[in-house]
This record gives sequence, structure tokens and C-alpha cells, in this order.
Amino acid sequence: MFNTTKIWDYWANKYDGLWVQKYSLTPTRKAVISTLSSVLDKGKKIKLLDMGCGTGQLIREIKTKFKDYDIECTGVDISNRMIDICKNKDKTSSYITSSIENFEYNEGEFDIIICTHSFPYYQDKAKAIEKFHRLLKKNGYFILAQASVNSFYDSLAMFFVKLTTSKAAYPSIDEVLNLIRGKFKSIDIVSIKEKAFMPAICLFLFLKEGD
Repeated sequence: MFNTTKIWDYWANKYDGLWVQKYSLTPTRKAVISTLSSVLDKGKKIKLLDMGCGTGQLIREIKTKFKDYDIECTGVDISNRMIDICKNKDKTSSYITSSIENFEYNEGEFDIIICTHSFPYYQDKAKAIEKFHRLLKKNGYFILAQASVNSFYDSLAMFFVKLTTSKAAYPSIDEVLNLIRGKFKSIDIVSIKEKAFMPAICLFLFLKEGD
């Protein structure tokens, strides 16, 4: 089995040029920014966490798109080499090397948590959801975007993707909604699929419940 950290360290320098950027990662970032446009309050200071930030592309695009907003960004990734790239390209955000399991921060610290395409790699997804819930402020938003297996074609496509990455499981829409039940309210589900040959990619917008 691939060591998770080593495989992502291996991909770090190649990450921004991978083929998945064109049909998966770039459309996902566009969808996240579109969603942020609907929830951000320009007059409010926002603390934003990007869990599984990769090379920091999303954070840099958020800071460019919302340059007139008061947004404090923190990026977290399991790969040291990914984080090194983040720090080299963005001196004004905080970047931390950590797994979701080991990441510790103050409860209720963040207004918005974003997790794009790293959730399928989390071994205990229920605990990850609980941690996101704890880290968010009251009425905080959780934006989750990932490939989602909802058909035989999705299963087949993601089987081949998994051959190039570490161990992963891609929850269906129903499985994600079951995981967040009692902790988050589902506000929106957006389909991100620019090409017919791509598997389903879904963006979920959740609002924290339970405070």
C-alpha cells in the first residue's frame, strides 16, 4: 500500500499541472468561489480553513476574487512538500502540515471550512465530520466537494483514479447526507461535471447545527 504522505509528497511538484486540474480541480474551485459569493459578508471578518489545501491554489484564488473582503485563511495538508509550495507562493496566509486526525485548533474558531477532494481519503469520515463541526462557529458554513460514486460508471472511473493515489472511498450523495445528519443542515448540492466522461463531482453547502 502507498504511504499516504509519501504519495502526496511525490505529486506535489507536479500537482498544478495534472490532467485532473482541467476537468476536476479547476471546475471545483470555480464552484467553491461561486458558493462563497453567496455566503460571504463583506462587512464581517471571516476566518476560513481549507482542509486538504494541496498547493494552496484555492486559497490564492479566494484572496484574489475577494480581495476587498477581510478573510484570514488557514490551509492544512498532510504533505510537507505541498505546504512548502503554499508558503512559497503565499506569504500572508497560515499553512500547517497535518492530517485531519492530528489537526487541533480552538473549538468554534472558523466561520467557513472548505474541504475539496481530500475527504475520500479520510479513514474515519464520521470523526472528520465531528471535528469540522467542533471547529466551526455557530452558524458556520462547511463546503464539501468531492468525487461521489452514485453509479456503476462512477465506480469504474474512480477505480482507475485510485491507482494513482492513496487509499480512498468516495461517498455517494446519500452517504454524505447520512454522515452530516444531526450536525449540519444541507443548504445546497451542486453538480460539477463539465465533461460526460468525468465521474460525478458534488459540492455540498452545509450550515452548522447543534449550538
